[in-house]
Amino acid sequence: YPYVTDVLAQRFGALVIEPEHRYYGTSLPLGPVASFTDEGLRLLTPQQALADAVDLILATQKARNCTERGTPGYCPVVTIGGSYPGWLSAMMRLRYPAVVDIAYAASAPMLFYTQQVDQFAYYQRVTESAERSVSGCADAVRAALAELVALSKDEAIQALDLCTPLPAYLETADDQDFFDELSMIYMYTFAGLNMGNYPPEGSDLQSVCTTMVSSSDDPIGALKSLLHGFASPKPHARHPRNLRHHHSGSDGTCFDLASQLPAGHDATISGGDWSGCGPGEDGMMWDYETCNFLVEQIGVNGITDMFPARNWTLDWLTEHCHSRFDAVPQPRALADEWGFDHLVEQGATRILFTNGLTDGWSVGGIVSNLSDSILAVNMENGAHHSDLSHDPPSDLDTPDVTAARAQISDILAAWLAEI
Repeated sequence: YPYVTDVLAQRFGALVIEPEHRYYGTSLPLGPVASFTDEGLRLLTPQQALADAVDLILATQKARNCTERGTPGYCPVVTIGGSYPGWLSAMMRLRYPAVVDIAYAASAPMLFYTQQVDQFAYYQRVTESAERSVSGCADAVRAALAELVALSKDEAIQALDLCTPLPAYLETADDQDFFDELSMIYMYTFAGLNMGNYPPEGSDLQSVCTTMVSSSDDPIGALKSLLHGFASPKPHARHPRNLRHHHSGSDGTCFDLASQLPAGHDATISGGDWSGCGPGEDGMMWDYETCNFLVEQIGVNGITDMFPARNWTLDWLTEHCHSRFDAVPQPRALADEWGFDHLVEQGATRILFTNGLTDGWSVGGIVSNLSDSILAVNMENGAHHSDLSHDPPSDLDTPDVTAARAQISDILAAWLAEI
């Protein structure tokens, strides 16, 4: 996060540590084979991730000869994260207030994990963002996808230049299941474009929407271009999101649906997270996490959003998670145990939530102050943790994001002065 390293750390003279979340990368508790078995994955939980961070913080303070809180040699701790790590940041302050002094949680999907978000709200915000980017985009996408799903399976394979054979489960799928999976790719592609829609002028979302609106005479061709040019599931959704898009098929090759699959047995394009789990091992890890404690209700209705209707159900998720990991979703387990849907009542303090209001995840964010020390800063033109930024702050930043960064820095300074 350039805003952290280039701005905040410089102002406060801070040491920045960027730990790797267990299982995402080389941090494998049971090694490169056993860690990825159904049994080995049981060690992949938010609870374990928080405990890892506590161990790292305490070890770092000891290595740097930090003294106790309240003494001149104390080293204050600020946790910072965006998206799932933003939620983890807030949870560190809630669960370990004796270790963490301040939490800065950007685009944290708090209300998704308390099951308080209507399932259609996420893609409604994604659709609104697309329409705001280019007028007419939502209707153009909706019409194009309606024309696509009216084709037969074989016609769609040819029209989109999909590689054959298809993944085995799609080879035997009926038309409805096939088009559900194909629509899912378009859903999470727009979800990724939505998250990266900052700065909004000249963004990939604006470019895609311009193409869709100008291609009313060839909507299937526009969908093919979108698929081959941008359709890559976002990497692990909450582990700082990499919003660059994979450009595949631009050299005239077919589009391989297998490239969209997470690793592991019984993998499907639709995973636990309907904003996209991502491919490969990281995708498998996020599929697993959203099959356990991080359940997200995300569906589409084709009315308030621009995608063919498909309801999310707990029954579907339960069947998927059993097949994939022999896991049972626990939607409210952590909220009930930790009480993060009642932060004030839990005595939480010094947590800062930030939200880009064009971001689909903002519908599940904390967007208003909960107390005088649980604060929210919102950015009208911001996308997914745009304050943290994927590039250093620049002249391309919108005034609201620039102002938000200044406000964030001053809030952190005031809280540090209290410690």
